[in-house]
Amino acid sequence: MTVSGTRARMDRSPDARTRSIWLTQLALAVTVVVISLVVQALTPGRITSWTFATGVVLILAVTMAALAAPWSRLPRSIVGVLPFLDILGIGLMSAGGELRLGFLWVFPVIWLATHFPLAALISALALVVGIMLADATLGVGGDTVALRIVVITLCLTFIGVTGHATSGQTRAFKRLLRAQTSRIQATLERVSEQERNVSLMINAIDVGIVRLSADGELIAMNDTYARMHGIDRRNPWHPARAVEYGERGGAPLPEQERPLLRAARGETFDDERVWLFDARGEWRALSVSARVLDGGEAEPPSVLLVVHDVTALIESEHARQRIASVVSHELRNPLTAVIGHADLGLDDMDLPGSARRKFETIRRAGERMERLLSEVLQPPAQPAIEPEIGSVELRSIVEGSLESFQPAAAARGLRLELDGDERVHVVGDGFRLRQVIDNLISNAIKYTPRDGTVRISCRRRDEETIVAVHDTGIGIGADDLGRVFEPYFRAETAREHAVPGTGLGMGIARAIVTAHAGALEVESEPGLGTTVTVRLPTAPAEAVR
Repeated sequence: MTVSGTRARMDRSPDARTRSIWLTQLALAVTVVVISLVVQALTPGRITSWTFATGVVLILAVTMAALAAPWSRLPRSIVGVLPFLDILGIGLMSAGGELRLGFLWVFPVIWLATHFPLAALISALALVVGIMLADATLGVGGDTVALRIVVITLCLTFIGVTGHATSGQTRAFKRLLRAQTSRIQATLERVSEQERNVSLMINAIDVGIVRLSADGELIAMNDTYARMHGIDRRNPWHPARAVEYGERGGAPLPEQERPLLRAARGETFDDERVWLFDARGEWRALSVSARVLDGGEAEPPSVLLVVHDVTALIESEHARQRIASVVSHELRNPLTAVIGHADLGLDDMDLPGSARRKFETIRRAGERMERLLSEVLQPPAQPAIEPEIGSVELRSIVEGSLESFQPAAAARGLRLELDGDERVHVVGDGFRLRQVIDNLISNAIKYTPRDGTVRISCRRRDEETIVAVHDTGIGIGADDLGRVFEPYFRAETAREHAVPGTGLGMGIARAIVTAHAGALEVESEPGLGTTVTVRLPTAPAEAVR
């Protein structure tokens, strides 16, 4: 059958309104036909009565019209004509009172009470009463006629009012059901949309996620996990194309020890390392965790398997270790030689005083470099800054730093000046504070043009000690000033003057000062210079040794 033929048959199928009219009218017509047959069998003379025959013909004609009329295109008021014609037909059939056919008025009365306003029901009851009164007037009256009229009228009125009220309640209930259905449908669509969005988000992240029921049944699996393990989404329990190993290049994991099957058994674990040899022939390091999700009252508990690809992290750690070993070898040996030869020079009893001071400066610088190198090469898990707390005389640290940078300043034609002769003590780590002062003086020398000045002051003010390093250098722009402590950030002025640097020193210096419960401040203006101020708590008198 063609599509057009099927659509034509669907267009000819009756709607709900037409089917309701057909069923209601056919029920009365079938009842009338059965009664007619019974009357013909029991009282053959009655069927020849013109009123009875006319009533039967009228009801059958109304039924044929109801079956033929296009009710989907006709107004509702036309439908109301049918029950009134049925009332007339039943009135003709029951004329004379010999047969008690008035009960057939129940059909049109219920029809009107159920589907039409109360005014139509009252009009139908008035028509029924009028027919009974006319029949009583034209026929032979008796004492029971009036009683029959009252009884039938009261019964039909009760049935009609009850049907009308019930119909109203039914319609209200239907409206409520439709409204509730609409809200439920809207809620379901909203929930479905949210589920789709969550599914899209989960599939978009680069973390493999699998959710399993408490019985080990697969509930959900995102695209990352399926792609990572080479799993067919249509048959997720089929053997994957990727193979899991306990260690790289080792033996494959037994099937029952694979993370997915362990999670399906209800096991929980955290950050376990698994190596995956994927379908492309590449090794991947995976961090796998499984934890139980409490479902609450609306949902049973489940198990969530989370897989992170940590290959890049592992490779970067290996690269760091290789670099550390190379740096350690290439720097420690020269430093050992520098410190050793400085010690040999200091052992010379005939060494002049000026040369001895230079050798001591070289040895101290080498020892600091050796300690810094050890900290740079330490594992990342260890804290980078742990001050060794004690009483420290800060001015001597500043003087030692100036002495070590004096040759570099002289080579650039810069003047190093120290203001104040007050000896101040702070509670802190002398090595770390020397690292801060060295960093600040080194920056001041590096960013100050020839014939400039670097001035350092060290003073005590109330309960804090202030060290200020001021230079007449290139300065820092207002837009860059707030970012000088960011790792690897370099100001625009430094890039324009092609001054070398890593952008790490200021961040390290502030971290050390903060660890000493102090503060580090920077003020600068392009072309006029920079002032860096270190504020540290002054050591109490009882702490000074």
